[in-house]
Amino acid sequence: MAQRLRRLGVRGGGEGGAAQSLANRPESPPVCRRGDERALAARLGAEVVCPGVLRLVREQALHVLHGHARLEPEPDPVALLLPDAPLDPARWVAIDTETSGLAGGTGTWAFAVGVGRWRGGRIELVQVLLTRLDAEAAFLRCMMEELADAELLLSYNGKGFDLPLLAARLRLSRLADGGLPRLAHLDLLHPVRRAFARRWSDCRLASVEGRLLGLRRQGDLPGAEAPAAWLDWLRLGNGRRLGAVLAHNRVDLLSVMALPAALQRVYRSPTRFDADAGRIARWHLARSDVVAALEVLQPIDALEPAARHLLARLHARAGGWGAAVSIWQTMAQSGDPEAHEALAKHFEHRVGDPTRALQHAHRLPPGEGRERRILRLLAKSRRRC
Repeated sequence: MAQRLRRLGVRGGGEGGAAQSLANRPESPPVCRRGDERALAARLGAEVVCPGVLRLVREQALHVLHGHARLEPEPDPVALLLPDAPLDPARWVAIDTETSGLAGGTGTWAFAVGVGRWRGGRIELVQVLLTRLDAEAAFLRCMMEELADAELLLSYNGKGFDLPLLAARLRLSRLADGGLPRLAHLDLLHPVRRAFARRWSDCRLASVEGRLLGLRRQGDLPGAEAPAAWLDWLRLGNGRRLGAVLAHNRVDLLSVMALPAALQRVYRSPTRFDADAGRIARWHLARSDVVAALEVLQPIDALEPAARHLLARLHARAGGWGAAVSIWQTMAQSGDPEAHEALAKHFEHRVGDPTRALQHAHRLPPGEGRERRILRLLAKSRRRC
């Protein structure tokens, strides 16, 4: 710690409390006198890095489940979701901030930054807390030191919120960004939205925890109350709720660390999780992985119409016309106009059977295209006779 203080160019206090194994255990600091940071640090189990900056460390063994999810670092899920990601888990860092509001911009402060790492057989959660506005530069330098050897960031909405906010605060404090915006970054909100935006009412982290990780938070301070808890400290010296804010932040970090493996299972078998198989298949296709796209579009009976049409087109593109026609015929029986159109084209152009094509053309929605197709097929049928 002495070396850290020298690098920050500040003077500070000593170590404050041993790391605990339960990441989601909230502390209950008393109402502190205004500016009584050492009393706050003692109650939080933190150290005073310098005036206005506290640092907490908590540890958790890898065998402890997060909901029903395991927390071991797994390169394969990360490689699936971000193909160019560095695959050394020792260089992965989960990051989450607590802020004075959600509006963003120069009027929003980040007052706590949590960083999660895999350290051998354990998880280390480090949190940096700003307790005085005039210490923001030291707070940000301490944060950057925690990220100094990171090669991959894991976050939930970090690309859209946390990282832009931190970059803005660094600029306002006239500090270098340390390459932070250029780090590889897996923002897990995006694969969650791809899979579930059309299935769930929202894609908040709390929703993901309940649906994919089997986690139900007990006695958790809602994130929306974090700004008020920090303002209580700044204005009144009342740090009663800051421990709960930091406990909430630690659960967020653990959820981010557990999500890649959970999402890998979703992306391998989306229908099992009622995910959007069509969007996931198109994501695989954008990466030129036709085999993976075909695999996720199973079983057929669980697919929505758009996904079934995509599967039929993939079969047709690969020369599997029998499989494609079987899908279209099943859909046509329920009156699907796109299936009737596909069959009309197939029987007219590929099979050369205008009579069968005409049967499907008659079932198309009214319009000029339908009438032109019927007239053309009638002419072809007469020529055959």
